Amino acid sequence: MTLRQTLATLPRDTRDTLFLLVVIAWVVAPQVAHLPAWTSAMAAVVLVWRGWLAWKGRALPGRWALIAWLAVAVAGTLFTHQTILGRDAGVTLIVVLLALKTLEVRARRDAMVIFFLGFFTMLSNFFYSQSLVTAAAMLVALLGLLTALVNAHMPVGRPPLAHAFRLAGSMALLGAPIMAALFLLFPRMAPLWGMPSDSLTGRSGLSGVMRVGNIAELALDDGVALRVRFDTPGGAPPPQSALYFRGPVYSTFDGSEWHPLSYRVGTRSMERPATPAQLQVQGEPLRYEVTLEPHQRSWLLVLDAARDQPTVPGMGTFMTDDLQWLTTRPITDVVRYRAESYLQFRHGPTTATPALRAYTELPPGFNPRTLALAQALRTDPQLAPASGQDAVPALVNAALARLRTGGYRYTLEPGVYGQHTADEFWFDRKEGFCEHIASAFVVLMRAMDIPARIV
Repeated sequence: MTLRQTLATLPRDTRDTLFLLVVIAWVVAPQVAHLPAWTSAMAAVVLVWRGWLAWKGRALPGRWALIAWLAVAVAGTLFTHQTILGRDAGVTLIVVLLALKTLEVRARRDAMVIFFLGFFTMLSNFFYSQSLVTAAAMLVALLGLLTALVNAHMPVGRPPLAHAFRLAGSMALLGAPIMAALFLLFPRMAPLWGMPSDSLTGRSGLSGVMRVGNIAELALDDGVALRVRFDTPGGAPPPQSALYFRGPVYSTFDGSEWHPLSYRVGTRSMERPATPAQLQVQGEPLRYEVTLEPHQRSWLLVLDAARDQPTVPGMGTFMTDDLQWLTTRPITDVVRYRAESYLQFRHGPTTATPALRAYTELPPGFNPRTLALAQALRTDPQLAPASGQDAVPALVNAALARLRTGGYRYTLEPGVYGQHTADEFWFDRKEGFCEHIASAFVVLMRAMDIPARIV
């Protein structure tokens, strides 16, 4: 007996259930690349189990079994995403709920809930991709869900699925002109929820605070930040390794956020000489002109290290002890200024001073495993310096070697970190983007009593 003949002999409820499960699997399949592995596995197990129950004519599980499955799903979502809010956590839950809902279809109302959950899950695929392939796949899913919906509204007899499919397709075609007219003529206002971005998705750029671990995904912003014209033959830029424009420097850490030191207009920090005494330059300066786009902050972006004060029309500028050039008010309009930077320079004290203690402070109660790692490195006899030598270079090189050879990788989608962000990076996840790597490294340095900051 062929598969078609076998399906023709099945009771209508069994046939309709199996068809709906296939459509749901088609809707969920594109999400697998974006879902945690346990979510895809749970959804697959539930759908296969529901198909087996329908094929064998077995009873559906009880309410307490469904509650247990739901508790596992919620706990897994919280463990994976550290929240049940946001795009990724929401899609994870909706996929699991759609699969679990198939285990309690006891009335027509339950079937309607599955249909509309399926439509919503279908739309959630566009949160990640708006390609033609995704659109074509979701068009097939739409026709499948409409076929199941039309079939559910024909309760008498055993109408062929092909008949329900033709009816669903004709209804969709009849509604297409109205949809096109509404799309072209009706005013399109911005959505309230701001998709396809996510509340847990950050964007690259300047900020007055660096929050560690609460961004699940970093979206690169390809907007223009500044334009630079170098006073070199042909306007050729310097080597790539020298193209570092210093912006914010973060020096204080509260366990989850990094903040720069405060420099307020009218304080003594504004009245001191514009160039710190610790800056020593060599060689010829590199001259250039910067056209800086407004970024609503006070940082004046210049190449390291600019000794002389850049002139910005309409506002004063000053240099901090950590080589930041700041303006006396936020940059809210496009500004143009000239600057000279020395690519060969020395900066900062060469011996321990009381002012450096601020760069070794860590909040209590955070990252205990990183503190233990720092203690282990400090007491490692292989890293002990020779008599009269400084231990800092060996400790720094050991931390850098761990980064290079310890299986760590850069990713724009690290997920949401928990309370101990440095511990999670060094020992658990071993992946992150700039903020995770820089923060974990600086925390480790400070735990070894080595002054460090995020530049």
